[in-house]
Amino acid sequence: MILTGSEIERERTNGRITIEPFTPEQVNPNSYNFRLGKTLRTYQDMPLDARRTNDFEEIEIPDDGYVLEPGRLYLAHTIEVLGSEHYAPTFAARSSVARLGLFINLSASLGDIGYTGQWTLQLYTMNRVRVYPGINIGQMMWWRPQGEIVLYDGKYQGSVGPRSSDIHVDFDKQFARQRFPGLGASFDANEVGPKFAQLAVSSHDFRVPAAFCVPAGEFTDALTAEQNAALADAFSDLKATVGAFFTDSVAKIQKIGAEIRVPEQARKLLAARLNEMFPGAEGEEAELAVRSSGLDEDTEGSSLAGIHQTVLGVRGVDAVVEAVEQCWRSYYEAPAVAARIRAGHFSPVPRLAVIVQRLVRPTLAGVAFTGLDGDDGRVSVEYVEGLADELVAGVAVPRRTDSDELAAAPEDAGAERGALVEVVDLARRLRESRGHDVDVEWAADADGVHLVQVRPLTASREVSHRSVAPVTEAYRLYGDTLPADFTLGAVAAVYSGYSAKRGPAHRLAHTHGVSTGAGWVLRFNGLGLHGAEGAAALRDTLSGGTDECVLDFGETLRQIVVPKEEVPRQLAVTTGVAADGTSLHTVIVRDFIRGELGVISRKAGESGLVVEYTDEGLMALNRGTAGGEAIVVRDVAAGFDEASNVTWPDGGEVLRPHLDELARFTAAMHAVHGPVTLEWVFDRGTLYFVDYSVLGGDDTVTVAHGEVCISPGTARGPLLRLDDDVLLRRLSIGPAVSIDKSQDVTEHEGLARILDLVTSYDEKPVISAARPYAVLSVLIDHVAGFVFDQGSALGHLAILLREAGVPAVTAAGIEGAEAVISDGTVATTGRKGERA
Repeated sequence: MILTGSEIERERTNGRITIEPFTPEQVNPNSYNFRLGKTLRTYQDMPLDARRTNDFEEIEIPDDGYVLEPGRLYLAHTIEVLGSEHYAPTFAARSSVARLGLFINLSASLGDIGYTGQWTLQLYTMNRVRVYPGINIGQMMWWRPQGEIVLYDGKYQGSVGPRSSDIHVDFDKQFARQRFPGLGASFDANEVGPKFAQLAVSSHDFRVPAAFCVPAGEFTDALTAEQNAALADAFSDLKATVGAFFTDSVAKIQKIGAEIRVPEQARKLLAARLNEMFPGAEGEEAELAVRSSGLDEDTEGSSLAGIHQTVLGVRGVDAVVEAVEQCWRSYYEAPAVAARIRAGHFSPVPRLAVIVQRLVRPTLAGVAFTGLDGDDGRVSVEYVEGLADELVAGVAVPRRTDSDELAAAPEDAGAERGALVEVVDLARRLRESRGHDVDVEWAADADGVHLVQVRPLTASREVSHRSVAPVTEAYRLYGDTLPADFTLGAVAAVYSGYSAKRGPAHRLAHTHGVSTGAGWVLRFNGLGLHGAEGAAALRDTLSGGTDECVLDFGETLRQIVVPKEEVPRQLAVTTGVAADGTSLHTVIVRDFIRGELGVISRKAGESGLVVEYTDEGLMALNRGTAGGEAIVVRDVAAGFDEASNVTWPDGGEVLRPHLDELARFTAAMHAVHGPVTLEWVFDRGTLYFVDYSVLGGDDTVTVAHGEVCISPGTARGPLLRLDDDVLLRRLSIGPAVSIDKSQDVTEHEGLARILDLVTSYDEKPVISAARPYAVLSVLIDHVAGFVFDQGSALGHLAILLREAGVPAVTAAGIEGAEAVISDGTVATTGRKGERA
């Protein structure tokens, strides 16, 4: 007996029949349509010999088809893997194919029980026929009839007399099914995202509105080679600089994203899929919701909720295509890029699918949570009348109830109670089936409660940090204690670093009468940021002091320098908060003092002091992108007036009135922390203490023969000159490399090239470079030593080199084939050194 179509589906679900990939629309009343694979095989030499391997050639069927010639045998294969250990399969050509005069088997239509694989077809045609890869060519039957009978209702129903093939009628539709899978189809979860995958699983047991997915691969395929290259470059730079040029980089990324379009062939297939799934869609009769489905959304460890686009009330093919493009564009908007950076994701490859779904126009809609407050038995429900889009966006004020209240209410309390009881049952069943607490979005209409989305509860806890009142509040970074209910979010680690390290130092500075820049922890929502009162409060908080400030949004999005008047706009762009937004965001804001000089100080020996400075700023001095002049005090106790005691370079006189302050506070910090370097900015007659670094290596600084010993020791090796100054400067300016930790930036193409060059030497080379760029720390394990034309002995790279025991010295004009470094001196031999 033969299995009916419904029994085929059921037995496949039970694992007793294999059909992969599977598409529900391919099921017939008593068979399953399979497709033609891309490869044909034809025998080369005649006669064929049953006793030996016969030579053959293989032909790849192009996308525009291949013409089969009459009288010739073509061996082909199915795309699908088919088989069963429980039923005997047979196959035959589809009626539409047979009407073209094409046979798909000559004698071998019966398969063996237990065989599972791709099936070989024998194609033989009476006419010249063009076939295409992926065309529906045959149908598989499984024998032992049982189950519900579904009558045929296809395109040949009611025929009178002979009918030619109508295969063209389904051509676009069947390919659209494969490209844009529905809820019941088999698909790659890594292509459709957890949101769609969860809905697909749920659709077997719950009421889920009809939907199909535009997989992430469609987004990837829509990008041109030029767009891919430009995005790769922008994200590589963003990673290497960790957001120091965030605004410029995102502007480039957004411009590329705005130009991405659905390709014409995909647009054509989208129209076919819409017309099949939602009759009347082309005539704009069907109302749809188009939702993003990020591949990294709605997981146990990440929600990324709300950072991608959702478009409701979409009608017509053109509007659906535009909505898909809107979702794609949102992937490269500032809030989405910033969210991924905060999570440490810097890949330019789009990881975003799109769901096209029938829109439910509900009487009630909302969200339900299980285990919200650690109570496994209770279901909490929030809901509104109509669509829930304003509720999940935090704009609408919902009504609230829970399973306990509903259980206590009388059963005849009305239709609203009945819908909410069904919601509670839905949430509990989902929790049981998933094995964890869930956050459920639902919509109820006359047909009952529909499941719109389900995800782990961790995502809902992130979304719950909201305030329906305007919020713009600031606390002093180094002086205030934050309230117990304050949520730091992505800046938690940054705040901990500042408060634990800089807080005591800044407080000590105040006790010694040393000036410091101000800093704040700022919490806000869209209502506060865009409101007149909140904006005024923010301006008052930031007023005074400097004209610029530094914004830190998290560990991987830091040190964005903006004018204070631009802070509200920058906050809105980076976080994506709208004027009616209720989600709370936290950012750290610090005064940025450019000043006239960047200054570094530290003790030298038991009684000396070294002060380095440059007019290119503290960051340039500290990160090795600028050379510094040095004031050397041999004995602080002897005073600063004797020329024999103090070495004064030209331009250093401006710091003479501040030497006592520099010496006192440097000594005070040394007494607390041991050997340290202090960072300062000199601005309009005032010296501001900024930060400090604890030294872990040899802290002596020697000056001899016009050369500075950055790190003592002896090294010898081939001399390799690096002249990639633009690249090294840019990578060093970003906070990717610091004294406290180093992020791996070796994936940057230019830096990877340098690393490959350095490691290509048989012995470790001595590197010659213009300055001690901080990013050169990635080479520490691969080199014998460093020689710099000029640079600071107190910058970050210098400290790292002393800790690692890698010798380094400053000496301009060094060239040759071999170099020898010995505690502050350098000698070279041979020809001019190689250059990167």
